[in-house]
Amino acid sequence: MKVLDYQPFIEDHFFIKNKYGEIVPFKFNDVQQVYYDELDSDYPNWQGIRENILKGRQFGLSSLITALFATDFIASECGEIPIIDSDVYSHKDEETSAHIDRFNLFLNSYLIRSQGGKLEDMDNFSAINQLRKAFLRIDNGGEIVSRKRGAQYHAQTASAKVSGRGGTKQNIHWSEVAFYPNTEIMNAKKLVVGAEKQVPQDHGKIFRETTGNLAGDYFAKEYQDGKDRVSQFRSRFIAWYTYKAYSKIPLDDWMPPEYYQKLLVEGLANKEQAYWHWLQTKGLEDKEELREYPTYDYEAFLYGGDPLFDQEALIYYTNQVQKPMRKALYVQAL
Repeated sequence: MKVLDYQPFIEDHFFIKNKYGEIVPFKFNDVQQVYYDELDSDYPNWQGIRENILKGRQFGLSSLITALFATDFIASECGEIPIIDSDVYSHKDEETSAHIDRFNLFLNSYLIRSQGGKLEDMDNFSAINQLRKAFLRIDNGGEIVSRKRGAQYHAQTASAKVSGRGGTKQNIHWSEVAFYPNTEIMNAKKLVVGAEKQVPQDHGKIFRETTGNLAGDYFAKEYQDGKDRVSQFRSRFIAWYTYKAYSKIPLDDWMPPEYYQKLLVEGLANKEQAYWHWLQTKGLEDKEELREYPTYDYEAFLYGGDPLFDQEALIYYTNQVQKPMRKALYVQAL
């Protein structure tokens, strides 16, 4: 199976909507680049990808994963790789719509660029519609089946009704999986485990990508298993300071609290980044924002919900825990 060189294709063919609502060429930001390089290193053939991603907000990782799936869809239709069937699940309808819109934007920009078009041609809706009709057999905005080979892309809201079990998939993206429904009838574990069995072992791509929610929930347990290397999934934590755009020039008299000293000393963040985080978390007092922009992975879970014990105490003692020694050598004196 051909190994695709994703980044050059994405950056040459895709446009994306930035945070200001502008359509611009898709160039990887620093977080996307770091994560892409890690994937490329850990999965040289880009198969058998199994990822638990715990992250801060607005890094663009959902956009990157959608771009990978869009590239697979296009390459499959061009006969470069086998037929690809991809699913993305979101935790609420508006997020599902956002995934659909993003995929359609990537497909439209590819169709324009493949004809030698430029960014300004994205406003030519008539031309885009004609190109889509020539490329797609079924086009209803959410389910896209190609004219030639049958590659598919589905974007759905997570529920028991859409959890496939009997078919075959190559790609699955669980977006904000920590926030899926959690009842006896419908819960994240049943949905995820059932659907993931459709992806053949050691093939395809499965991304579970989310901000943290509650300690002890399905994703928290799966994340810890991946971290402890007792799972097929690799667990990665991407802290807020990885995204260098989160930065603000501090007031002259602002001194970084002790909370940031380790980051500053180790060069993980600078004073401008620390000041941005301090403002974002309202002087480190807003626990929900600390969960949304965690510095350490355990903050993403222990700042969620309403635990019986004091959250600050839980954070402190969790940080003091050391893993037991896996091996010990005993010497007996006679």
